[in-house]
Amino acid sequence: MRARLTLLYATLFALSGAAVATLIITLTFAPSTQSQPPPKAVELRKAPSPPPAKLSSTTIEELNRTNGVLQAKEAARRELRERLVRNSAITIGVMTLASAGLGWLMAGRVLRPVHLVSGTARRLSQRNLDQRIPVSGPRDELRELAETFNGMLDRLHTAFEAQRRFAANASHELRGPMTAARTLVEVAAATPGADRDVTVLAGQLTGVLDRQDRIVSGLLALARSEHGTGTLCPVRLDRLAREALDRRAAELAERSIRVRAELGGGTVSADPILLELLVDNLVRNAVRHNNPGGTVWVRTDGPTILVENTGDQIGTERLRELVEPFRRGRQDRVYGSGGAGLGLAIVDAVTRAHGGRFTLTPRPGGGVRAELFLR
Repeated sequence: MRARLTLLYATLFALSGAAVATLIITLTFAPSTQSQPPPKAVELRKAPSPPPAKLSSTTIEELNRTNGVLQAKEAARRELRERLVRNSAITIGVMTLASAGLGWLMAGRVLRPVHLVSGTARRLSQRNLDQRIPVSGPRDELRELAETFNGMLDRLHTAFEAQRRFAANASHELRGPMTAARTLVEVAAATPGADRDVTVLAGQLTGVLDRQDRIVSGLLALARSEHGTGTLCPVRLDRLAREALDRRAAELAERSIRVRAELGGGTVSADPILLELLVDNLVRNAVRHNNPGGTVWVRTDGPTILVENTGDQIGTERLRELVEPFRRGRQDRVYGSGGAGLGLAIVDAVTRAHGGRFTLTPRPGGGVRAELFLR
């Protein structure tokens, strides 16, 4: 827009300058009574030409002198016109360039509030919605734009804060009743002489409470990762990946899943707790949503970690939905799969909190390829 405004200013100046110069030159060289030849010369021109023998020497001399004056005046007018046209063109060209430079500066000053709005919008995320555009100057359309944008940021900040507080408070409040329920179930199951039905029911309730505990823990982790990172320090991705695989060793052996690990060295600056949670969720997802006898590939290279697994064929559209909370494989909010449907949502939130990039793509033949890059 700044370039277009500058071009508009320069074009308008060039056209108006050319119009003014044309008008001045036209009016200057328009025929007038002062520029007409002397009456005697006109009479001599209009009079029938007598035979050369009848012209006196005085008349011939006067006619020659008049013709010489007229020719000199016409040459002077022609030279003056050419000089005016040439000098006007040069002046208009120079002033057009000058007006383009001044127009560039003025357009920059006028559009500065727009740059502030766009710059603030680029820097915004869920972690720094408290930034605002400085508002000053006269009450014009640009100031109204800045105030409207600030008002929108206020509403977004309030909405995100309310969402984070709700998730965190609800997760904390749920832990108390869940702990009490677990205690009651364990006491009922351990009571001497308890019926077999009570023991079976206690085991079923324990499984339900375990899943509820995973959901609450996932909500707490999701709320914390959405809130932003804590203390940043050097963290080794290869070490976190190795520890995550070791924690899944029993499940890998039970389901006969092979592991292909290429763990290259390298450190990233990150929140160690959140990054450990991220890597653990990636590996757990690759193992849990795999076929018996399948394969898991884990590769780390500097700030990049790549996790692949065999499994069911999943479409690209479905993969985009898997980063939403409570999405899991081919079903949503299902029981019995051992997860809470928050793993990839937590991975995506932690990645965004660190300014990284997380992509999910289907593998040929089935399974998912998860690639994560941290800056």
